[in-house]
Amino acid sequence: MRIPMTDAHPPRILIVDDDSSVAKVLESLVRRAGYDVRVAGHANDALALLADGIDAMVVDLRMPDMRGDAFYYLASARHPHLADRTILMTGDLTEQAEYSVTVTGCPLLRKPFPGTALYALLARMAPITSSNSEAS
Repeated sequence: MRIPMTDAHPPRILIVDDDSSVAKVLESLVRRAGYDVRVAGHANDALALLADGIDAMVVDLRMPDMRGDAFYYLASARHPHLADRTILMTGDLTEQAEYSVTVTGCPLLRKPFPGTALYALLARMAPITSSNSEAS
């Protein structure tokens, strides 16, 4: 299900990663691409940020408080438009984790990944239009 992006702001991206250094790099990359970014280090913090009108998510698969796929299911149940606007990422993919990602249908980025791979996925899920980039 696609919902139109609002012209009031650039698409808002939620980054969820418990590694603060990775989260900072991702935040910088995504912000530089023209997106409005929210960052959470834990799933519970990320759940609270969903009320901010999140347009797409980039979620680490392995987090201490909740697996990324579990967070994806919870977030997309509350905000159905996120079901096809979530990118999962991981640096360590076990066979079980690979199955969990496959079942979600979300694209997977294996760490480390080039910024261009992230940009391409975000552009498809949450395109920046000239009208919302002029509003920022």
